[in-house]
Amino acid sequence: MLTRCWIALWLVLSACLAVDSARAQRAADDRTPVEALVVPVHGAIGSSTVALVRRAIGEARDLGVAWIVLDIDTPGGLVHSMREVESLLASMRDSGVSIVSYVRNQALSAGGYLSLACRETYMSPGAVLGAITPIEIGPQGARQIADDDARRKMLSAFKADVRSLLERRGKTGDLLVLAEAMVDPRMRVFEVTYEDEGGADVVRVVGQEELRGLENRGVVIRSQHELGLSTPLTLTADEARRFGFSSGTFDTLQLALQDGMGVDPNAAVKVESSWSETTVDWLESMKLILFVFGFILLLVEVKTPGFAVPGALGVLLLALGMFSSYLVGLAEWTEIMLFFLGVILIGVEIFVMPGTIIAGAAGFIALVAALVLSQQSFVVPVNETQAQILTDNLLSLLFLLLLVIVGTAIVWKVLPHVPVLNRVMLPPPADARTGDANATTRIEASIGGLLVGRQGRARTDLRPAGVMDLDGEPIDVVTEGGFVESGSEVVVVDVSGNRVVVAPASGSESGAASIPWLVLLLVVGFALVVAEIFFVSAGILSILAAVTLVSTVFMAFSHGQAIGFSFLAACAIGVPVTVFYSLRVLPRTRFGRVLLLSGPEHEHVTRAAEEPGIERYLGQFGRASSDLRPAGFAIFDGKRVDVVTRGEMIESGTDVRVVAVEGNRVVVAATNSNQAP
Repeated sequence: MLTRCWIALWLVLSACLAVDSARAQRAADDRTPVEALVVPVHGAIGSSTVALVRRAIGEARDLGVAWIVLDIDTPGGLVHSMREVESLLASMRDSGVSIVSYVRNQALSAGGYLSLACRETYMSPGAVLGAITPIEIGPQGARQIADDDARRKMLSAFKADVRSLLERRGKTGDLLVLAEAMVDPRMRVFEVTYEDEGGADVVRVVGQEELRGLENRGVVIRSQHELGLSTPLTLTADEARRFGFSSGTFDTLQLALQDGMGVDPNAAVKVESSWSETTVDWLESMKLILFVFGFILLLVEVKTPGFAVPGALGVLLLALGMFSSYLVGLAEWTEIMLFFLGVILIGVEIFVMPGTIIAGAAGFIALVAALVLSQQSFVVPVNETQAQILTDNLLSLLFLLLLVIVGTAIVWKVLPHVPVLNRVMLPPPADARTGDANATTRIEASIGGLLVGRQGRARTDLRPAGVMDLDGEPIDVVTEGGFVESGSEVVVVDVSGNRVVVAPASGSESGAASIPWLVLLLVVGFALVVAEIFFVSAGILSILAAVTLVSTVFMAFSHGQAIGFSFLAACAIGVPVTVFYSLRVLPRTRFGRVLLLSGPEHEHVTRAAEEPGIERYLGQFGRASSDLRPAGFAIFDGKRVDVVTRGEMIESGTDVRVVAVEGNRVVVAATNSNQAP
């Protein structure tokens, strides 16, 4: 027995030692230095790509890695996301970290642009690179921009961008011509072998105009071969290697790391997408479903007593749908505010002023404008392509409306027959169910004033129409604009024909929020607007502000039309005034300067502030390379620098001057009046 105990004890100790050994081994493995971070750039380039690259750069700084490898396999993506990623990569130019790309299958459009932005590019044998032509994306897919002045200006700007990318890598000559052909589909390029003045053969890549110039000068051309018969220019792995775009061709990323960069593949760590970055893509793909179910739930709310689960879920789904457009850069907070303004106006038409048409028409116009503008990057089309995108967006909106109508009809047909759920539907008035016209007869007989002043109880919620019990008899009534909960005591105040107007009896609960509470909500909404301007929240604060202000106005109408329109006017005037105050006045106050220039002392901020040489920017003049709202990028001595204003908005291209360096923040101000309002 004792022997068995010793054996059992020995087994337990052995197991513990094995566990400790495994833990020690894992700890040793964890101490293995990380030399490279691999960032997958797969699928369409969008907001999730920007977030992933930004997080990878932060991890690279924390870990002190020597390499950041973009594992590219993409057909392209959004231009503004592409530029944000390029700006992030440019911020690492002087950090000592080498940024390279490995093209797994394709690096087209925005993917090709990012590949050119890297110090070196490696490709798999079957990969292709190029086709950097900007295109318009609408509901029906991608299409070439119409050939007009706007397109020519855009192509010229893109060609300048790719030339700048290559020149920073020290690439000149043939590569610049090929890069321009990747952007401009009208450009034809040729690989030409000709005899120079000394009789030696020269191999060059030239455009059609330069080729014609060689022929006109009588240069002996031994051979010529047109490259990229498919426009815009796209290069295979072999062609990219031959012309100098690629530094090598490897079957796998591991081989590129080992043989191309000299990095142990085991010392390379892949940066995985976080749940928040995946959520961005999911929201964008589910946007149509979010809108359809959001509107259906709001319409179901009309048939249910009180503002409960359907209404709350409907508002949440609609907010998520608009938030997805905000994340991909198509919608700003103005579209979000316009959207919820349309929702509240339609709610006013349904619940407060049925039949007046004015509020409903204004709400419908605001809703349509917000939905259309949130799907496109322009307001008024300036070319044929944008006009077609606007048409596609309107057709998509009609399709959305059709889905909402069909879905609502199905829900209203099915919901009354579903156990438990059928209890949330408002029952029709008794006379509507039985066809009895006695109620109308009684009202007609009471025109002489018999009903005025009589008191009864609301049988249903009055929003503002509903049914009251008067001496046990149901009567169709309407309030003066406020909401009255079922079971509340009401008194008849007016009778006009068949229209019986009631009001809450003295001391009865009307179900409306108190005026001081609504004023407090209004102040909170304005405070959230201010917070959105000063703090980075990815649009969350603007959505909270919109929901708060819309809810406040909606509840204000429960006190009557006068109170409701007063709060609506307060929002319409207060929001622009608050924005103006936050941008123009508050930054000049002591409190505003504290908001702009102070922040938590995070570890990574301290390290950034200790980077040598940041003080040299003080007093320098440069140019904003992006809109400063208030943060963005500016160019100083050919280098892109993260900057921030004191709260004012500055347009891209405006001359700026560094007025302060606070920690790791470079504060700038415009040197002229060309500022965004």
